Amino acid sequence: MINYKWVKPPLSKYKKLLEIIGWSSIISITDEKLRLAIDSSWGWVSAFDNDRLIGIGRLISDGALYALVCDMIVHPEYQKRGIGSSILNMLKDKCVEHDIQRVWLFSAKGQIDFYLHNGFEVRPHDAPGMQMALFNKD
Repeated sequence: MINYKWVKPPLSKYKKLLEIIGWSSIISITDEKLRLAIDSSWGWVSAFDNDRLIGIGRLISDGALYALVCDMIVHPEYQKRGIGSSILNMLKDKCVEHDIQRVWLFSAKGQIDFYLHNGFEVRPHDAPGMQMALFNKD
C-alpha cells in the first residue's frame, strides 16, 4: 500500500531517486546544496511503499501568489500507477488552500501529456518566460 505524507524526504533516499532516474548525471549537486533545497522548499509530498521512498514532489512558493512545482519523481518500477497524479494533486490542493494565483513547472522531456492530463497548460510560444540553466559566479 502506498502512503503519501507531507514530509521532506530523507537526503539519502532523495539522492537515490535522483540517481535512479538519471538526474544526478545531468546536474552536479553537493549534499549541502541538496539539503538546502530540501529544507527551503515550501512543501513536500513523499510517497512510500512501506519505508521505501518511491515518489516525491515539492513546491517552491512565496505562499501568497506564485508557486513552482519541482522534482516530480516516481521510481520507474512504480510509474503508471497514479502515484505521480496523487502527489501532484496534493501539491495543487495546497496551492488552492493558500489561494495561490499561478502554479508553474518545467516538464521533463516526454512528460507533457502527464501534466496536460493533470490540468496544466503549455505556455504559448510568445508568452513571457525565460530560464538560465547555469549561473556562473565569475
